[in-house]
Amino acid sequence: MPKVRHTRADYDRLPEGACAQLIEGELVMTPAPTPWHEQLVARLIVRIAAFLGVDADRRLLASKFEVVAGKPPDEEVVQPDVAVLPKGTKPVAKGWQPSAPVLVAEILSPSTQRYDRGAKLRIYRAAGAKEAGLLDPDTGTIEVHDLETGKARTYAVGESAESGAVPGLRVDVRVFFAA
Repeated sequence: MPKVRHTRADYDRLPEGACAQLIEGELVMTPAPTPWHEQLVARLIVRIAAFLGVDADRRLLASKFEVVAGKPPDEEVVQPDVAVLPKGTKPVAKGWQPSAPVLVAEILSPSTQRYDRGAKLRIYRAAGAKEAGLLDPDTGTIEVHDLETGKARTYAVGESAESGAVPGLRVDVRVFFAA
């Protein structure tokens, strides 16, 4: 039986709050995140918000923010766990759509890491994101991918992951993953 290629219209018909993304024509459904995953998302948000200070409410977005790449009918829609918008971003009203994030971050989980490490990096690059952070609770590492150059660096316990897209932002790997 041939695989059905889904479109943005199919994605938009899903119920609000559905845990789904549109990747390479496939509606990728994922289970609800675990409490540990959500705790790590919260830690990352708190860390980035503290760094951004007064700009945090304009530049920091959490889960369910859509990053879109491609043109109809071949659009792809993904949702990073955390996104940081460019400096100077000013939300204007309900329904406002921001420009591409400068940084996206994913807390890896067994059910999604194949996409997070593969197709989603390509989609973020195509959408104009500058950098992606992949935070792996299983290995206790943080990978920082420069989406413009294709280069990546992995940071381990004893190091602080550094963002090139958000200069000065650092995350101590040991502290981040501490239970």
